[in-house]
Amino acid sequence: MTREKRAGGQGRWSWARTGFDAEGLVGALAAWLTGLLLGAIWGPLFWLGMILAVVILLGTRKQVRTPPDAANLVLSPCDGVVHSIEMVMPPSELRLPTGDRLRLRIASSPATTNPIYAPITGEVTSIILEDPNPSVVLAGNPMTPGLAVAHLKLESVGDAVGLMISTGGFGPRLDVSSEAGDAVRAGRAIGKRRLGGWCDVYLKPGARLLVSPGQSLIGAETVLCRLSAAIVEDELPREEDVVEPQPDEEDLPALPVTAEATPGDPEEESAKLFEKLKRHAEHANGHSGSGEEAS
Repeated sequence: MTREKRAGGQGRWSWARTGFDAEGLVGALAAWLTGLLLGAIWGPLFWLGMILAVVILLGTRKQVRTPPDAANLVLSPCDGVVHSIEMVMPPSELRLPTGDRLRLRIASSPATTNPIYAPITGEVTSIILEDPNPSVVLAGNPMTPGLAVAHLKLESVGDAVGLMISTGGFGPRLDVSSEAGDAVRAGRAIGKRRLGGWCDVYLKPGARLLVSPGQSLIGAETVLCRLSAAIVEDELPREEDVVEPQPDEEDLPALPVTAEATPGDPEEESAKLFEKLKRHAEHANGHSGSGEEAS
């Protein structure tokens, strides 16, 4: 396998990262064949089948994504545009701590890809789904009654992120593939939302966002902020930078001074050394005289 294939996963066709779900291809083919049969009865009915086939393909479009390789990032959970950023009280279904939180609202068009990605690396601790009303076709407002809504809470070390995902109630528009207790990695697909909708991301009040209203987001790739509790490797003190605390001289205990360690008078020490050398010289002369008498 070449380096190009290992890096992109697609070799020379690494740009071809868009596809469709298998059920989307089957549904679009069925709608097209239905259009052909209806067109045989009355020509304009053929276009109804074609329009339905296009809608099915839009709702089942997916794309391969490559999340950033870092464990302390909050990624965009879906494709879309930042609609608004404000401090609000999160819905009780998210089971977040009491108090206002920073809400980042993402609006997605029907033409966006359908996967929902985990925004952080951690654990899915809570999932609550609301049954939709089939009569509600469009999600013109995330608070419209009758929408298909999913509330998800994901927790990392000392931090939590809440997601409220909503879309129209007509058809199978919203599926969550993960379950409570699942460990997920940031950027992993945890569900599908077909034909666009809304996604509210609830973060800690002190989160420092890296995006602004009107900015386009790429699911699983655009970084929203960093986890407040995560430790960035670059911020860790290096071993050579660590300075050990030095005690003050006043805090040092007094060392006992022994007689042997007490320095003496320099003149007295010199006299003792001279006397020792004198005795050594006399002793050497005595041995020399004894040797001459014996000869």
